[in-house]
Amino acid sequence: MSEKKKEKKKRLSKASLKQATRIFKYVKPYRWQFAFGIVLISLSGVFTLLVTRLWGQLGGVGVQQPEQDDIRSYFDFEFNFSDLGSLAVIIFAVLVIQAIMSFTRVILFARITENMMLALRKDTYQKIIRMPMQYFNEQRVGDLNSRISADITSIQDVFTTTLAELLRQLIVIVGGIAALLFFSPTLTFIMLSTLPVVIIIAVIFGRFIRKLSKKTQDQVAESNVVVQETLTGIVNVKSFANELLEVTRYMGNITEIKKFALKGAWWRASFSSFIILFIFGAISLVIFKGADLMAAGELDSEYFFSFLLMTGLVAGSIGGIAAQFAQLQRGIGAIENVMDILELDPEPVVIESPSFKQRALKGEIEFQRLQFHYDSRKEIQVINDLSFRASAGDHVAIVGPSGAGKSTIASLILQFYVPQAGKVQFDGVDASEYDLTELRSQMAFVPQEVILFGGSIKENIAYGNPEASDEEIHQAAAQANALQFIDQFPDGLDTIVGERGIQLSGGQRQRIAIARAVLKNPTILILDEATSSLDSESERLVQDALDKLMKGRTSVVIAHRLSTIRSADKIIVLDGGIKVEEGKHEELITIENGVYRGLVELQSQLVS
Repeated sequence: MSEKKKEKKKRLSKASLKQATRIFKYVKPYRWQFAFGIVLISLSGVFTLLVTRLWGQLGGVGVQQPEQDDIRSYFDFEFNFSDLGSLAVIIFAVLVIQAIMSFTRVILFARITENMMLALRKDTYQKIIRMPMQYFNEQRVGDLNSRISADITSIQDVFTTTLAELLRQLIVIVGGIAALLFFSPTLTFIMLSTLPVVIIIAVIFGRFIRKLSKKTQDQVAESNVVVQETLTGIVNVKSFANELLEVTRYMGNITEIKKFALKGAWWRASFSSFIILFIFGAISLVIFKGADLMAAGELDSEYFFSFLLMTGLVAGSIGGIAAQFAQLQRGIGAIENVMDILELDPEPVVIESPSFKQRALKGEIEFQRLQFHYDSRKEIQVINDLSFRASAGDHVAIVGPSGAGKSTIASLILQFYVPQAGKVQFDGVDASEYDLTELRSQMAFVPQEVILFGGSIKENIAYGNPEASDEEIHQAAAQANALQFIDQFPDGLDTIVGERGIQLSGGQRQRIAIARAVLKNPTILILDEATSSLDSESERLVQDALDKLMKGRTSVVIAHRLSTIRSADKIIVLDGGIKVEEGKHEELITIENGVYRGLVELQSQLVS
């Protein structure tokens, strides 16, 4: 079940509300401003009712002048509520006060919310980026991105508008019904016995229509996925002559769009007819009864006009509160999602200036009877009772058939994962005794598939040492044999590489990754099949750059092309996660029926 489907099933409950209160730790620094904002919202609701009452008074006076003036005193000012001019002044004054309160409240809540969201976004991103690799193996990038973008935006909407509107509408409903009872209990009883029922039915109608609209949108999204997949894989479409298949697939989606859209139109038409017939019918019933009460002298004209206006206001608030409640429910679901992330246990990496004094590594690496399996595949033992040692400055190669556990060794050295048994030691000290940032800051990793950031070549090289000078970056690029192609670009080091480095070839990306490692100047260098997917010329240039980079530092090379590791100080041969052979090339090649010898002979046959 997808993350989105799980979210849809969330319901507002006591438990979810309790969980959602965790967000208020971000409100705490601004609690007094927040409380003042709540007061302004409450006053705004009261003033909305007051304006409605004054409009009713204005209508009543305009229809029938009272026999004597209705003069009232407020704060040493006298106001004549039976005079149209005086009422206009009062209404204008109330509207100005309400406008000032509304402006103040919006600015106040905007500042509070933006400060909250700044802290929340920072904490969420920091928590995600500090999670161990196992977490990323189990999550989808799109879902994590949604937590930072869509969920936090939903939370922002709750604190910016939803809470304010919900509170204001509740005040209008409660205060409005109290006022209606004061104006005319008879009309209020008629209104309460008809209008809420009509509004509830209208809300049900609206919810059903929204579901159909959502289905239509989902179907449109699916059709867009078909288009995206087809255009992304257009080479496959053309080479397999499957244009008709893709058109048929697309037609199936857009036909569903038409079906849902027409069904939605039928329900919207029914809803429109319902609104005209029943809601306006209910209002007409109230008006007829009010007119009858006025004719009988049982209801003053200003009360009647106030009742009509306030009925519309209360009805609108009752109808709107369902939408605000739904928005609040989505917001609470978003709060739960984000708070769940913030309660995860991250890796103990340093994201600020380190408080420790970094221990300089010599570069010794030792695996002692290591046992490891991935949490997602516990039944498969990837590394089984593995022991080996690399002295400082050694060039160690890891070889073996596909699935032997070679890349897992690189991950274990980088401390992406913790073994279930055994030890990984650096300079004779258990890895757990080091700070993770302390360890990884003295390592560099060049993977088989290099993924660059979307900025410039200079920015990607500088990722190895963000404080490096332009001259140091230039020298690193030269040592990595990268200047050969960089200087051919009009913008040189400032050339934009595009998303994931797509505008560069595989060999060019590899050399930028090597330049990044050169700039970092690591004690331990890990190379994961860095030349396996390159053509002969690119492999020669990259291998030359790697040979320069490996000098004077401990290097662990996961090799696919065995010709590149003949000069290694030690070759470790894995098969099924078990070390089956260890030694130099000259020693291993002489072992009769040996795994290493078999791999070398197989590659020789393939080359010939």
